[in-house]
Amino acid sequence: MRSATPGVGTNRYMRTLMILMVVSSATPRLSQGQSVPSAEPPAPERIYHLLREDDDWSFLADPAERQDFWDPIKYIRLRPGRNDWFLSIGGEAREVWEQIGNDNWANSLS
Repeated sequence: MRSATPGVGTNRYMRTLMILMVVSSATPRLSQGQSVPSAEPPAPERIYHLLREDDDWSFLADPAERQDFWDPIKYIRLRPGRNDWFLSIGGEAREVWEQIGNDNWANSLS
């Protein structure tokens, strides 16, 4: 069944199209207005990852960033004057508590 008024469907389509065009052209400008540039770069992550190959200690090339007791062994420069070759040494401690009761397995000295 068609509407009695000619052009009603076309007007609704044109109105919807205009609204979509206005919204899509305004969206990039609105999203740019919400971003605030930071004055300083973000601080480097000083966390230990589960996989040691994911650790990046290259920021320790700057002596001002060395704050931790272990920082001298996390970044050891291998080439003088170049910060792209460095050695990083790490470790892991696995503690185990053992208690041995009755070493002789109930054998008595008689």
